[in-house]
Amino acid sequence: MLLALVSLAGFAIPLQPGTFWEYREAYAEKLGEIHSVTEEVTRFEVRGTALSLFVRQTGGADPASGPVEVGEDWIRITPWTGEDALPMVLEVGRKGPVAGDGAAAWTVEAEEEVSVPAGVFRALRCALRTPTSVSVLWIAPGVGVVREEQGAPRTRPEIERVLLRRGP
Repeated sequence: MLLALVSLAGFAIPLQPGTFWEYREAYAEKLGEIHSVTEEVTRFEVRGTALSLFVRQTGGADPASGPVEVGEDWIRITPWTGEDALPMVLEVGRKGPVAGDGAAAWTVEAEEEVSVPAGVFRALRCALRTPTSVSVLWIAPGVGVVREEQGAPRTRPEIERVLLRRGP
C-alpha cells in the first residue's frame, strides 16, 4: 500500500482528504420526444485517511460515493470511473486495464483546452466507450475532473457536470 500512496502524490487528481469539487450537474431524461433537464449542484469530497481514501458524492441525479483503489499502474475512483480503472500515468494514448468482460478500457484520447465556470484548463480527455454507453472525463493535472459527460453514443449526455469551484 505504501507504493500506492507514493504513486498518488504525482497523480493528476489531488486526492488529499478535504479536497473537494463542486459541479453544476445537468441530468437529462428523455420523455418521448422531449428531454427533461434538471440542474443542481453536486459535490465530490475526498474523505478517509491516507491508507483508506474514498470520494463522497452529495447531490446529483445518481450519487455514487465509493473508495479510491490503486493498483500497480492504475487507479479506480468509484464516483468518476465506476468499476473500470484509469491508467495511473495520464498521457495521450495510455489505456487502463480492460474490465473483466474484456469490452472496454478507459483511454486517454487527447489533450484539450476546456472552458468551465471555474476557469479555462488544459485537460486530458479520458473516455470509456462501449457500443451502448460513453463516459468522458476531462482531467486537468493538479486540479482534477473539470468536466464529465455520461450517456449513450451519439445522443445528448444523460449526465453532464462542469466544475464550478474546488478547494482547498
